[in-house]
Amino acid sequence: MQANKHLLRSIVEVVGTVVLAEVVSTLLVPMVIPQLPTFAAHLMGMAVTLLIAAPLIVYRMMTVWSIKLSTAAPKLSTDAMRPVILILVGGVALTSGIAYWMVSEAYRQSEVAFDALSERVTTEVARRMKEFEDGLKSLRGLHEVSQELTLDEFRDYCKVVDPQLCFQGAMGQGYIQRVPKDDVSQFMSWAKENLGEDFQIKSAGNLDQYDDYFVICHIEPLADNQAAWGLDVGSETNRRVAAEKARATGVPTLTAKINLVQDQRSHHGFLYYLAVYQTGVPLDTRRQREDAFLGWVYMPITSESALDGILLSGDGKVDVMVYDTMAIDPNNKLFCDHGYHFESDHQKHSYQPIFSKSYPLTFGGRQWNVQISSNPNFDTSGIFLRPFMATAIGATLTILLATMVWNMGTSRLRAIQLAESMTVDLKAAKEEAEEGFRRFTTIYENVPVGVNVLDEDGRVQETNPAGLRIWEAQSEDEIRGASLLDQVPKQSHNQVIRSLCDAMAGRPCCVEFQMTGLRGTTRLIELHAVMFENPTLQYKQQYLLAALRDVTMQRKAEADLRDAREKADEANQSKSEFLANMSHEIRTPMTAILGYTDLLAEQVPSDQDQPERKEYINTIRRNGEHLLMIINDILDLSKIEAGKMTIESVPMRVDSLVRDVMDLMQVKAAAKGLALDSIVENKIPMIIDSDPVRVRQILVNLLGNAIKFTEIGRVRLRVCYVKSENCLRLSVEDTGIGMSEDQQQRLFQAFVQADNSTARRFGGTGLGLRISKRLAQMLGGDITVTSEPEVGSIFCLSLALKWVNENNWLTPDEACAAASPKKEEVESSRNPPAFALEGMRILLAEDGPDNIRLISFHLRKAGAEVVTVENGKLTVEQLTQDGTIDGPLEEPARFDLILTDMQMPEMDGYQATRLLREKGCTLPIVALTAHAMAGDLQKCLDAGCTSYTTKPIDRKRLIEVLQQYHPEAMESAVI
Repeated sequence: MQANKHLLRSIVEVVGTVVLAEVVSTLLVPMVIPQLPTFAAHLMGMAVTLLIAAPLIVYRMMTVWSIKLSTAAPKLSTDAMRPVILILVGGVALTSGIAYWMVSEAYRQSEVAFDALSERVTTEVARRMKEFEDGLKSLRGLHEVSQELTLDEFRDYCKVVDPQLCFQGAMGQGYIQRVPKDDVSQFMSWAKENLGEDFQIKSAGNLDQYDDYFVICHIEPLADNQAAWGLDVGSETNRRVAAEKARATGVPTLTAKINLVQDQRSHHGFLYYLAVYQTGVPLDTRRQREDAFLGWVYMPITSESALDGILLSGDGKVDVMVYDTMAIDPNNKLFCDHGYHFESDHQKHSYQPIFSKSYPLTFGGRQWNVQISSNPNFDTSGIFLRPFMATAIGATLTILLATMVWNMGTSRLRAIQLAESMTVDLKAAKEEAEEGFRRFTTIYENVPVGVNVLDEDGRVQETNPAGLRIWEAQSEDEIRGASLLDQVPKQSHNQVIRSLCDAMAGRPCCVEFQMTGLRGTTRLIELHAVMFENPTLQYKQQYLLAALRDVTMQRKAEADLRDAREKADEANQSKSEFLANMSHEIRTPMTAILGYTDLLAEQVPSDQDQPERKEYINTIRRNGEHLLMIINDILDLSKIEAGKMTIESVPMRVDSLVRDVMDLMQVKAAAKGLALDSIVENKIPMIIDSDPVRVRQILVNLLGNAIKFTEIGRVRLRVCYVKSENCLRLSVEDTGIGMSEDQQQRLFQAFVQADNSTARRFGGTGLGLRISKRLAQMLGGDITVTSEPEVGSIFCLSLALKWVNENNWLTPDEACAAASPKKEEVESSRNPPAFALEGMRILLAEDGPDNIRLISFHLRKAGAEVVTVENGKLTVEQLTQDGTIDGPLEEPARFDLILTDMQMPEMDGYQATRLLREKGCTLPIVALTAHAMAGDLQKCLDAGCTSYTTKPIDRKRLIEVLQQYHPEAMESAVI
């Protein structure tokens, strides 16, 4: 009767405790974590309920069990429950503290992640607006270099720089001219003549409100912007205010939010102005800028299109709204997009994001407010799952530990009562056995490997907890007597049986196979087995101790690593192919530019305009060669970073190298009025082992930079041998602008100069020093720099040396004499011997009309007979008897040599060369390729080409290569 009352009271207490815990969790969780998402709040509420109610439930279950178990329950329960209560209280307190800390940490990490996403979004907004500014500056440069830009010139520029393709969101780009009212008649006469008979001045407001008009003269594409052509943007307040501000300040200026007249969809939009001034006049003050003012270049932009896709920067986890002012006013909203789409508007408006922040950005003199809020994609990303798991695991571990302690306490009390009737020796032996058993049990139950005892037939006799998890069994009884082979696919049976037989024979056993658990989960298992005997039985019986280890995740990680390596290799290959294609696409037009420039230089008439015309031609040639140098720098940097740059180690004369470099740079220094000299400080090696091409490249770059950044003074190359370090040191000293320490730290990064003003003032890509430093390191040396602002800089190239022969030294006087400048005839190197290809019949395959005319001209001028075709298919047809691609080759051939481009439509040079070689063609085939990377040149030879030459065309080099295969040269070589 007493036991039943106690049971009833326990049930009431358990039910009341669960209800109370649910109420407490419902009130406590929102109070402690007010911003927790709904799903996470439910999980945390369940965990808190379990944490509060579970200890009392366990306690009552233990007391009820104790009453049923023994008549000595009161004493037994009191002694056993004291440590259990301490464990329950301590576990609850510890778990609560950990859970609260993890919730706080999760919220902090979530805020950091949100800030990172917001920064990416705002950075993308700034980048897109910067593109419009760059486009306006480019368009302004076009107007400033032209005295009067014609409509055709403007349209030609817009075909190259298409605003709708190059600038996302721009509806076009144009030019606005200020027209005083007194000059309207004169302006309209000019407009009818230059812009078209249908040109009219249109108004966005009141034409008579102001004393002048701001008329859109040029706008492209005109078809999409017809409504804006001729519009007086000064007739509307927002447009005029921004235009006058742009004229007064000279910087890009945005209008407030307006409706574009050419936008049929009525999107939010704005105009971006940039004033155009006369060149060569001071623009320091507002008065000077207004006196030199010519007009405005501008872009009409729709904000929805300009910022479309901005959420990709935030991975779709945030919502973005952009306002034209800092105030969050719907009338000033420029853009709005949501990364999460709710099922209904009610859900959308009632949802409260965890984070919502504003970021001020300034563009064109306007202050924008970027409002970024998290959405359910971010708020339910699972970052609050860890506190729930920590709470649940903590509660579970607390209960398990309390149960184990209670069980151990009750067992110990019974053991003590029983041991009191035993002798001292038996008691000591029992304690020792218990200690050994506890050690074994601890290891057996906690080892993370499934330990299975198998009989000779491979059936399970016993296993540990880790083994139960692998088998997916609730208890040992569920798998006792089960065969390991039943859980293994049939194709792996023989492999497992052989391994178990090896273990029975005492040989090492290790095998991997797939194993399916009793609940259907398939894992990759690694098995190790050894044989042991049970000596306590009358007849010794052999068993197998099999260790099963789950290696699924380990093998998956290894496979992922292999996949990542393969993808990296594929990406590297794609990069190489891209660089090769870019080299071809850029070098091909450079062939025509530089080639025709050389032809113009040779054909300059001897009239009064000859000096100016020759200067124009030299300007084209100089800038073309500069562009080619930039292309080569980019390719060099890419090859270095891809690990494909090769370095030679050949004997080279130091004095000759210094002389060549000084001769080359003397012209640039003289053009700026700078003194350029070299000094040898002490005895230096005459010949060293290095790569002369790369050392020359480094010195040319360092001296070129020194000359570029020096306006007054001198540039000096100082050469010395440092005996303590056994290295040759070449220092380039200048009296230029110098650098600060911060600028020096960024100096050797790719695409970086000292600061932005340096790039604007002096130009350059910022690649030269990066390439030079990497080359110096590959040569076993380095480049260091010391500099002081407004004083100058010293760039020091050090080259490590091997052992130097005693006879291999130059005194300073000998080195200076050897390095003295000498003049060479440049034109002789440019012009090959006349009629070097006299009588030679050449088949030229090239798809570019400009290059066909250029190369044909050079070949015919050298005396060759030239036949041209446009692709590889026509090349093969020219050499077959029936004029088809499948026909046999002519005997004998009508040509002495084939000169073919490798990138052509329909059939490229590689395919044509392979096909001709398969047909038995033995003619020399010279590849003409714009690909300049070593792998691409080798590809030409592998296809069957005899030799190759690169674009842009070096006329002397081309003639020399072809001259090797002149019939007379071939006959003399055979003889």
